[in-house]
Amino acid sequence: MRRWRALALPALLVTLLALMTGCSLGSSPKPAATATTAVSSQLSSTPIATTAASPASAGSATPVTGAAVASAASASQVTVTATAPKPTATRVPASPTPWGSPLPTLAAGQQYQDPQARFSFTIPGNWSQVQAAGAEVAFQSPAPQGGVPATVNVVLEKLPSASVSLDDYNQAGEANLKQQFPDYKQISLSKVIVDGHPAYKRLYTATIAGRLLELQQVYFIDHDTAYVISCGATQDTFATYAPVFDQITGTFHLGVQ
Repeated sequence: MRRWRALALPALLVTLLALMTGCSLGSSPKPAATATTAVSSQLSSTPIATTAASPASAGSATPVTGAAVASAASASQVTVTATAPKPTATRVPASPTPWGSPLPTLAAGQQYQDPQARFSFTIPGNWSQVQAAGAEVAFQSPAPQGGVPATVNVVLEKLPSASVSLDDYNQAGEANLKQQFPDYKQISLSKVIVDGHPAYKRLYTATIAGRLLELQQVYFIDHDTAYVISCGATQDTFATYAPVFDQITGTFHLGVQ
C-alpha cells in the first residue's frame, strides 16, 4: 500500500513533538459531526381476497363456473361481482446515506488567512501562532508554567494524482500510524464534512517522548491535495479542549473569506 507522508511524520510528529517541546501546531480546518444513517422503508403487499371470483387483472373478473352456473338455472339473472383489487403499495427507494454533518463553529476569535490564499480558519483570540516544521501553520493555547499547551496545525500534501481516494488515503494513514507508534490505539473513526468535502475524523492515543498524548486528525482531499488538520493535548486535558478543536475545525474554508 502506498504510504503518503501527511498522516505519518509531518502531521503527527509535528504535533506530538511540538507538545513535548512547548511549540504548537498549526491551525485546524473545519471538522464535521458524526455521520448520519438513512432510514429505509420496507413495504409488503397483501394478497387480494375476492368473493365470487379472483380478478384476472385489475378491473376484470373471470367467468363464473361450477355452482354459480347451477344456480343460474333457477334464477332469471345471476349477477356476478368481483372484489376490486386493493391498490398495491409503491416501493420507495431508500434515500442515499449522507456522509456526515459539519461541526460547530467558533463564535469569535482571530481569523487566520493563508498567505497563498489556500485556506482560512478562526482560532481563539488568546492562542499564539508558532513555528512548526512540516506544517503550513501552527497555533497553541495558553498554558501554565511547566504545562503542555494544546496545539492545532494544518498540513497540506500534494498527492500523486487526483485519482487517490479518501478511503485509500485513510488506510495508508492508519498503516503509517501503526508503524510510527508501537502503542498507537484508535479511539474512534467517523465520517464528517469539512467545508462541503467528505472527510474522516480520527481520534487516537500514542506515547511520544515518554508522555501519553491524545490526538484528533481531520483529513479530506480536494482534487490532488490532501488537507490534514491535527489537534493534540495530553490525555488528561484532551476532553477540555475537544469542543474547541471541533469549533476551530468548523471554521475551516478553502480559499480566504
